[in-house]
Amino acid sequence: MSRLGRSWTGAVLATAAVGSVTAAMGPSAAQAAQNDAAPGYEVIASGLNNPRGIAVLEDGTVLVAESGTGKPGCAAGKECVGATGSVYRYAGGGSRSSGRVVTGLQSVAVGPKGPQEPISATGPNDVAPGPYGGFVVLNGGGGNLEHRATLGEDGKRAGTLYQSRSGRMLGDLVKYETDADPDWVLGHAPTPQEPTTAHSNAWRFAQTRNGWLVADAGGNDLVRVPGYGRISTETVLPDSKTADGTPVQAVPSGVVVAHDGTIYVSDMGALKPGASRIWKIVPGHKPQVLVNGLTALSDLALDSNGNLVALSLTGGYTQTGPLPGKIFKVDTGSKAVTEVPTDGKLSMSTGLGIGPDDEIYVTNKSVGTNGELVRITQ
Repeated sequence: MSRLGRSWTGAVLATAAVGSVTAAMGPSAAQAAQNDAAPGYEVIASGLNNPRGIAVLEDGTVLVAESGTGKPGCAAGKECVGATGSVYRYAGGGSRSSGRVVTGLQSVAVGPKGPQEPISATGPNDVAPGPYGGFVVLNGGGGNLEHRATLGEDGKRAGTLYQSRSGRMLGDLVKYETDADPDWVLGHAPTPQEPTTAHSNAWRFAQTRNGWLVADAGGNDLVRVPGYGRISTETVLPDSKTADGTPVQAVPSGVVVAHDGTIYVSDMGALKPGASRIWKIVPGHKPQVLVNGLTALSDLALDSNGNLVALSLTGGYTQTGPLPGKIFKVDTGSKAVTEVPTDGKLSMSTGLGIGPDDEIYVTNKSVGTNGELVRITQ
């Protein structure tokens, strides 16, 4: 598992700050067609704390997982655990009010070195309504059991899927990745920076008839969590390749399940230009690449017509930092890819959801305390 897979937000933030990554951007997704229709772009919530995954309910309510800000007053350079993670609800035009409906969730962050440095926290990465009320929350991070132990009792939620109301644990991804290390088959050798290759950074989940599927960015795998019973590996995503043939780790990001049971998974391709892919997994068959050539995919969704919608964290990198993020629509039959115009307004965009009228919701500016929830209509 890559260090980027364990804490990719920190890696991207560092890249943006020092401008150390450059790339000549080539054609993406077989030269995706550009849709020139001007979109409706609206910021509907702001001031969010490290916003991540999105869940859109049938009535148009939008839930946002906020990773929080770690522990207030944490010393510069020290990793601290706080209770600043939350679930934000955008109620739209309904009778309920918008605001945080769950607070006090675990959040881990390194104390900033100065007042101008954004706090990049690891906490709630995804959220969905719970089967018996409340919410199902996925906390990222944790690394392996050894690292999580250093966080103390307050850090026990790192890398777990759990119910917010009861606190019941549904799945411990850190324990599973440490014990099973499913992607050992990829042959990633230990390094001085990573003396052990077993790591977890659970990023997104999708509900199934019998539980949940979790995309683990640190584990390079898709993990099945039944809720009751043993966790198992659905599939391990093989390494991708850059344009010059250099192998890079997959770093799974989004996961969705279609009505017919087909599973689609996106990967970040270690944030390398053109190395991101979207996978199609038909139950009982080997995973197949549906689309490749994209860059830094951070989430995936399905619209009402069965088309995939993919979100890119960035379109690539320059000496001055990351380029704006992008949104693509993918026809799962023809594999045609069309870019949804966003006027270059997406920056560090991580979460994606589709509304009842196929409006697109995105968490934007997702590192720091000035995060946004954006609605895009066409």
